[in-house]
Amino acid sequence: MFPWTEMGELHLSRCTEWPWAWDIPYTPPVVEGGYWVSWLLRIESVGPAATPQQAVAMVLDHLPPNCGPAVVGTRDEPAAHDAAILPATPEDPDHSAN
Repeated sequence: MFPWTEMGELHLSRCTEWPWAWDIPYTPPVVEGGYWVSWLLRIESVGPAATPQQAVAMVLDHLPPNCGPAVVGTRDEPAAHDAAILPATPEDPDHSAN
């Protein structure tokens, strides 16, 4: 994963170039101390963490399926990579058996 920071928040991206992929939780600091582990746009949270180590462990516990090293390129690259390695699902009309 590719680390980047913004406004005191630690973010990890599955790609190495902007615009970053936003499918991994990130860790903003809490004013009173500690960290909060949040999802994209702060609409869902994982929870509080007292230490940076706990925050990173929580992020790792919530990685997307088949998450591996960062892919060179923009946020479109991880989606293309996932499509190439993940098996087709029954609801995928392009890969359904007739």
